[in-house]
Amino acid sequence: MEQTEDQSAALEFLARRDSYDPAPETEPLHVATHGSHVFLVGDRAYKLKRAVAFPYMDYGTLERRKCFTEAELELNRRTAPDLYLGIRRLTRTEDGGLAFDGAGETIEYVLEMRRFAEETLLDRMAESGTLTPALIERTAERIRAFHDSAKSLSPNQAPGAGSAGVRTVLEENFEEFEAQPEHFPPGEVAAYARDVWSAFERVAPLLDSRVAGGQAKHCHGDLHLRNICLLDGEPTLFDGIEFNPLFACIDVLYDLAYFLSDLIIRGRADLANLAFNRYFVDGDYEGLACLPLFISTRSAVRAKIMVSAAEVQDDPSARAEMLTQSRLSFAAAAEQIAEMSPRLIGIGGFSGSGKSTLARALAARLRPAPGALHLRSDIIRKHLFGYTPTTPLPPEAYSPKISARVYALMLERAEAALKAGYPAIMDAVNDRPIDRDAMETLAVSLGVRFDGFWLDLPPEVMAKRIARRQEDASDATECVMLEQVAHGHGPLESWAEIDASGSPDSALEAVFALLPACY
Repeated sequence: MEQTEDQSAALEFLARRDSYDPAPETEPLHVATHGSHVFLVGDRAYKLKRAVAFPYMDYGTLERRKCFTEAELELNRRTAPDLYLGIRRLTRTEDGGLAFDGAGETIEYVLEMRRFAEETLLDRMAESGTLTPALIERTAERIRAFHDSAKSLSPNQAPGAGSAGVRTVLEENFEEFEAQPEHFPPGEVAAYARDVWSAFERVAPLLDSRVAGGQAKHCHGDLHLRNICLLDGEPTLFDGIEFNPLFACIDVLYDLAYFLSDLIIRGRADLANLAFNRYFVDGDYEGLACLPLFISTRSAVRAKIMVSAAEVQDDPSARAEMLTQSRLSFAAAAEQIAEMSPRLIGIGGFSGSGKSTLARALAARLRPAPGALHLRSDIIRKHLFGYTPTTPLPPEAYSPKISARVYALMLERAEAALKAGYPAIMDAVNDRPIDRDAMETLAVSLGVRFDGFWLDLPPEVMAKRIARRQEDASDATECVMLEQVAHGHGPLESWAEIDASGSPDSALEAVFALLPACY
């Protein structure tokens, strides 16, 4: 790291209580990173960019620090307007001291931010076990809304997107892996390279067509759990990258991939799958085939970053932990890029049988990462009417005509997912033989495996489950369930019947016992 200018006067000023009005009750807390100095003062945080020059990040002059501080404010206000408050100037006073926003010469620019509690960071919540499915789904909605609202970039404005941008990242990864054989065994790197470049060649035309189609944008660029916090109860994306377009002017799905990769490596594949399905709730699967490469690449980048971070640790235990995280990340990257055969799974049963609980658990355990597309009829029906998943629909939304449309849309989305290489789970009552036959016909037409599972249990058990539901997408009542039971399901033929009267785990294990070993 090259320190280009002396910032000692600014740092000394920001470290003093009497520099602030009103003065805080305690001394400012100084947090240093490779690119900035942050001073936590009362309910505010003040961020000063370091006078450093890296090949990928150059804050070496005051003018560059001014430019990038302004860019950071503008870009991050897209997702966190209440967090990023403004820019303060550090100026010379007549006696040679410093002040905020005075009439004298400006010596530094400081970003003023609202301070938040460390425990509201999503990485801290992951460590404490307090991340909830609802929070992760809400975060995925926020990410999708941000991506949809961001302005599309032309090819020359998005150096990190398209086949050329992805190739650059991959080549840099392998250069660093090969330069550090003590951390990345050559045999494992070679095997990973074969899979990565094979995947890259398959999707390179799609990578370029996505740029042409407007999916290259100035994204967040560093969308891991530590850069998301709860602010006023809402997940808030912050600290997006402003300093290098190669890192931030990218495909929106490469941006999403970091969030998914971070959850997976932290052992929360279940939450990654929930986020994945909520992000794609509208069935816009056009870029889906790129996602395994994107997720694997993000995991690989994390593997090399952890090695770099370990090398500057004075604490041997911290160093060892980072090297362990590097190995886990590299192993995850290799698994995430391995080619998988897509499959279609149908799950049926009357209301209250546990279909969606089973489908959700099963989806997270299928491959490639982050698992299967969970096509739940209740969610699709709500989305068709513009309702949130837990808002009850009017009775007319359950007419035969609307139900036929929902099933047709499920088949359409399943086909798109399978063609992109992802498994799909069709989760609906599926009590009509014609609907079950349509699933099998689709699988045969695409040359993929089909497995159907019917959940069987007594009506009184289903009634108890319906009574316990809270904040669920299903609007079915006990009366609806009893009508379904009276109507029946007809011959199940190739569908396997699963005893679902016990725990969700027992039903899941029963399904896995019937799935081929290649799942």
